[in-house]
Amino acid sequence: MVQFSAVVGILLFAGMFAAIWQLPPQGARGQWTPIVVLGLIGLSYLLTAPTSEALFDAVRVNSAYLLSHLCVLTALALSSLYWLHYLSADPPTRRRALAMRLGYGGVAVTLPVLFAASPQRPHGVGFGCEFAGSPGMRIYWVLQSVMVIYALSPLARAAFRAYRQEKSWRRNLLVMLSGLTMVFIAYELWVILVVALWPTMPPPWAQTATTLLQVTVGVLLVAGAFGPVVSGAFHNTRLALNYLERLAPLHHWLMQRYPHIRFRARTSLRLETRVTEMLIEISDGLRLLQRDEPALAAALRLDHNTIRTMGYDRDHHAAYELAAAATFRSRNPGPTLPTRVLPAHVTPVSGQAR
Repeated sequence: MVQFSAVVGILLFAGMFAAIWQLPPQGARGQWTPIVVLGLIGLSYLLTAPTSEALFDAVRVNSAYLLSHLCVLTALALSSLYWLHYLSADPPTRRRALAMRLGYGGVAVTLPVLFAASPQRPHGVGFGCEFAGSPGMRIYWVLQSVMVIYALSPLARAAFRAYRQEKSWRRNLLVMLSGLTMVFIAYELWVILVVALWPTMPPPWAQTATTLLQVTVGVLLVAGAFGPVVSGAFHNTRLALNYLERLAPLHHWLMQRYPHIRFRARTSLRLETRVTEMLIEISDGLRLLQRDEPALAAALRLDHNTIRTMGYDRDHHAAYELAAAATFRSRNPGPTLPTRVLPAHVTPVSGQAR
């Protein structure tokens, strides 16, 4: 089980770094909170690895597990305060949000106090070992489980309601989130049951049930971390390749005419960044063409009025450039088109209104 926790922690951190890699293309829509939550949960698993346990045992026995629990509670608190605003039909009021913060803060202070006041056994992690004969540790486990359930219950309800209203591919991700929260809640209820029924050592079948629940939670966490990241990366790559294919002919022709407007000398390796640079260069090239050679622009149907009246999808953030690229590809201009290069002193008029 220790090796399983280490593997889960490493995979969660890999998912976190993949999410960071996908953050720049999202621009202002990108959010750091889900990444921080993923990192805290990954850290909670890595803290229970043998190396981390031995390192923190030098300070106090089992202190690595205390830090692991605090990381989980912090991650769940951030998740509740963050995701409820997006998934819930009735986001928490300011007073309720303040009460939630005070509750999480109180538990974050109480758990270390109970831990420090209770005797700890070396390698006592697991049900029935670290709280045997220690009322303080039994309260510790029950309080932690109640707080986790309190944080996850509204999140589970909000995710389920959002799933019923969602009609796109995000339904699968919401199903994963709902299932994860339900299994997590079941696991914490099981913790309370074990502490109440077997204060010394649970029977073998109960230990097996505990391990199965822990494995299920870990698998769902990994799947929930990699699912959105992998699907998002695949979607972004496919969209970027589609953009590059549609924009490439017009971009190549404009760069032959106006090489001085190239955004940078070296082409970016990131597809999403390459598309952004290509759109900027096409926009500047079209402005120069429309300003300095209006007859040629009109002959190629690249003049401003023609592009605006093409009836292209106006909701698209790059509708103007894509419309011009579609017109250029439909005409399929050959090498006989003039390719006069403007003098070096001519610069793009980026501020000109369309």
